[in-house]
Amino acid sequence: GDALAAGAALAIALVIRHGGSPDPSVIALYRFAGPFLIATWLAGFTVFGLYDLRQARNDPQSFERLAKALLFDFAATAILFYLVPEFRLRPLVTLIVIFPVFGALVGAWRGAFNAIAARVARSRVLFLGVTPEIVSLARFLADQPQWGLDTAGFAHEAGAAPPEALPAPVFDAAEGLAAVVRREKIDTIVVAGDAKRDRRILKALFAVTPLGVAVTDFQRLYEAVYGKVPVARISEAWFIENLIGTRRPKYEALKRALDLTLAIAVGASALVILPVVAAAIALSTSRDILRYRERRARPGDGLVFFRQPRVGRSGRIFNFIKFRSQVLGAERHGGEKHEGSDPRAYTVGTILRKTYLDELPQILNVMKGEMSFVGPRPERPEFVRELERAIPFYRTRELVTPGITGWAQINMPNDASVSDAPEKLQYDLYYIKNRSIALDLTILLKTALKLLQRSGR
Repeated sequence: GDALAAGAALAIALVIRHGGSPDPSVIALYRFAGPFLIATWLAGFTVFGLYDLRQARNDPQSFERLAKALLFDFAATAILFYLVPEFRLRPLVTLIVIFPVFGALVGAWRGAFNAIAARVARSRVLFLGVTPEIVSLARFLADQPQWGLDTAGFAHEAGAAPPEALPAPVFDAAEGLAAVVRREKIDTIVVAGDAKRDRRILKALFAVTPLGVAVTDFQRLYEAVYGKVPVARISEAWFIENLIGTRRPKYEALKRALDLTLAIAVGASALVILPVVAAAIALSTSRDILRYRERRARPGDGLVFFRQPRVGRSGRIFNFIKFRSQVLGAERHGGEKHEGSDPRAYTVGTILRKTYLDELPQILNVMKGEMSFVGPRPERPEFVRELERAIPFYRTRELVTPGITGWAQINMPNDASVSDAPEKLQYDLYYIKNRSIALDLTILLKTALKLLQRSGR
């Protein structure tokens, strides 16, 4: 829909700017530039989360997000027009024609889609089992009609009281699944992992297959809706089926090439600002420099750079490199993570952290193959030992190369606390299972938005 709206906006702009019979060279120019511009605009929409179905609602927040995306695309297109002389277009005049039309068409079709999606007949869903995760998902779907799923009820064992007030009726599983499906006009049955191991339930599901009912796995639906894996509802078998031994050599080679290309491009820019950052760190922590040997707590404490052991792929330890954003010897204050602003930071260090400039030296880790631009964030060995005792399957994060940014970082408002580790693991496992170049590029684009908004810390 967005691509069609963009193409229509370009066609209308062509007619308005050049009349009913434009010069063939102008038409050729629009044909050359059109696909590239449309791809750029849709990438901007991706950055602002306009393809997240959870946001497909006619509310002020959704239209505000659309307006910001259009302004972002306007600015990006203006820069392209000025930087690429082959376009030979008058940027401001052309954009003033294109974007009001584009915005009106996108707003109209998206508004209509959201309104229709909230009212059309939806698939009636029956959940087999009642668990906190299933109830939470059912409530979420009730509040998000654009998913097209309506919870018709829960099938529950007779004599067992439901754990809480439920958002839909509870049916006696012993009544017979086929009878419930016919009477309630069920379209989809969602089966939890433990229910699939019950022979009675398997026989009941087989009996309803002639009724044309779709049967889906709870974990799969949960992942599609939330973008994370329900760790509490999976077992070792899930890892064997989905993660262990799933080698992707073509993807790994392409990702490594992408990492090196970005590292060289970003590294060249980082070399330009390195003297400025080094001077700012030195001037703002002059006392640390004068008493360097006394103040530093460990060999990794440098005047400009900070090195710290982190756990990488397959459990290998490597030195994580950052610009020093804390006072020298901050390690003496303890290794615990801090909520919000870190009291161990100094003024320039706080600026480096807020603008993410302290992360730039990790480009060296990427070039050495210790890190990637996208992947689960690496943790310190002491935190890993603590978390693996408290969280099942925690070390499965080490199946892939850690990253500067990741799926958890763009989906969680704050991942700085140990208490957030269980939810962070759910996002990391989702990334490991679904990793692809398309997902990596999406994460990079959304990370760029967080950098612009400085909203990730």
